[in-house]
Amino acid sequence: MLSTKSYFGLRRVPVGIGAILRGWDLTEDEFRDPNRLPVLDFRAMTHACTHDCFHCFTNKTRRTLTLTQIKRVLMEAADMGTHAIDFLGEGEPTLDPDFFAIIEHTSALGMIPVVFTDAATRMMDRDFVRRTFDAGASVSPKCDSLFNRDYQNRIVNDSSSQYFDQRRKAIDLLLETGFNTPAKDGTTRMGFDMVVTAKNIAEVPQLLRYCRESNLWVIFTFYLPSGRSGHEDFDKSLAPTNEQKQVMKGEILKIDINEFDFNHPIWSNITTSPCIERLQIYGDGRVSPCPGNETILGRVQDYSLQELHRMTLEHFPLHNPTCFDGNCLYRK
Repeated sequence: MLSTKSYFGLRRVPVGIGAILRGWDLTEDEFRDPNRLPVLDFRAMTHACTHDCFHCFTNKTRRTLTLTQIKRVLMEAADMGTHAIDFLGEGEPTLDPDFFAIIEHTSALGMIPVVFTDAATRMMDRDFVRRTFDAGASVSPKCDSLFNRDYQNRIVNDSSSQYFDQRRKAIDLLLETGFNTPAKDGTTRMGFDMVVTAKNIAEVPQLLRYCRESNLWVIFTFYLPSGRSGHEDFDKSLAPTNEQKQVMKGEILKIDINEFDFNHPIWSNITTSPCIERLQIYGDGRVSPCPGNETILGRVQDYSLQELHRMTLEHFPLHNPTCFDGNCLYRK
């Protein structure tokens, strides 16, 4: 069965394969509106994290914005027609003492909270998971590998070697709670954002099939030129070659068309979905155009979100939604 709804970059999508994450389900008209802020990246959560991923795209900026200031920014986003807020955090978002106050306020304003999380820290708690579900949030647990315990634990620098198994328990609880329940519009409320390297690229077909069969959204990304992976001394030896990337993209297209009747473009950045994020707020209030562009335009303490959005389109016109094609402007 196909959804009757079309999304930016995607025509009608199959129902039950996790083709689109709830929160990223913008129509073409919704995305193209230059006065609308479609999906806002919100890193103004705690910088605390129990892990130390070498390719983390954050710089662990300490949160100094108050809850009152955060709520004001969220109100401004709602007034601009923002569909969803990506809660990425400078650290682990679920560790923020105001986590529920923030995501529940987001939902009350009519926006969808999308929580990117390590899952293992708080998502093994049944009450925590249920409250997140009831808040209307979508959830994307960290995924460098679902199948290679040693590799995943090494990426998060887990000397105890417990992360992989803890995340598995959290994933099982999220599934049990119903985050992957099929919806008639083809969306799901759970998925994975996998950073593809030369060490895990062979897993892409297996993970893709697992997600499609489980109604889980999945995107495959490459290193961002920001945070740790944007530093000059960053070791890029794990980056896949261009040839490996092309083979991977061909496999994704073949599997989706032949096995799941999902015919979609392949984008340069996250392969199975266009980029729809615009504006990124740091914990101290600074704002940049997106996760791939760390140019600071101003602070939310000094400018309205609408003014910062206008500055983004003026200084970086390639972000203009009337002509943007969904391909990352910074991942080449």
